[in-house]
Amino acid sequence: MNETAVTTPNELEIRVERVFDAPRAHVFSVWTDPELIPEWWGDGTVVEEMDVRPGGSYRFRTAHGVVEGEFREVEPPERLVQTFQNHLQTLEFEDLGEQTKLTQTMRFETAEQRDTTMNYGVEEGAKSGFERVDAVLQRITGR
Repeated sequence: MNETAVTTPNELEIRVERVFDAPRAHVFSVWTDPELIPEWWGDGTVVEEMDVRPGGSYRFRTAHGVVEGEFREVEPPERLVQTFQNHLQTLEFEDLGEQTKLTQTMRFETAEQRDTTMNYGVEEGAKSGFERVDAVLQRITGR
């Protein structure tokens, strides 16, 4: 099992890094295919809207409430930038051949927002979410 690393590179950012055992196009699709989202978000998540293009929006209904945002940049299968809750989220997918390194950077307006998110359990959430992503990737790649 690959490790998930969560760091705070500066006072406004949280960075999550993880290597997945799947090609980059598959890993990118887990974040952009509305049929795959409920599999790893879990808890009865329903994708109500997902327009994956710059300026497009998304809206998920989850057990914990509605999550919505806007896609700012979409460069398949390399980069995805979107608003998410109270921050800007940049996802970079690095091609490592049969593996993909995901670097997820969350940028907040204030250090307090960043610290609140860290204290809310972003590390545990990332680790458990990425374990579910692993299961989806195993299913779609047959590995």
